[in-house]
Amino acid sequence: MTHQQIKNWLDKLKNIWENKIPDEIVNICADNYLWYETPFAKPYQNKEQILADWRGILNQENISMTYEILDVGDDFGIAHWHASFLRLPSQEEVVLDGIFKVSLDDQGKCLEFHQWVSVKDIIHQ
Repeated sequence: MTHQQIKNWLDKLKNIWENKIPDEIVNICADNYLWYETPFAKPYQNKEQILADWRGILNQENISMTYEILDVGDDFGIAHWHASFLRLPSQEEVVLDGIFKVSLDDQGKCLEFHQWVSVKDIIHQ
């Protein structure tokens, strides 16, 4: 994997999240993939599972995501990311800090995704 390949994939993920187009998430995943939303849960392995989770972004406003690529190996990339958004309807501002580890196929689609995330802050309005 190259730095540019992981950057391209992360840019697509960022675009999907910030522009609230959750149905596009399946287009950045390979036909057969494992998506670990947390290290302790079973991975999503099909379109319906990941779409059900990602449609939750429709209840977010003012979404902002940034990332920094930390390492690129032969078959994976690791990035440190931050995100913030306003949760609806509670009007809570959520601030997240996390790590992604992503493996991509030759077409730049996700084969395996791991996420470790911490809620840095929830600001009650």
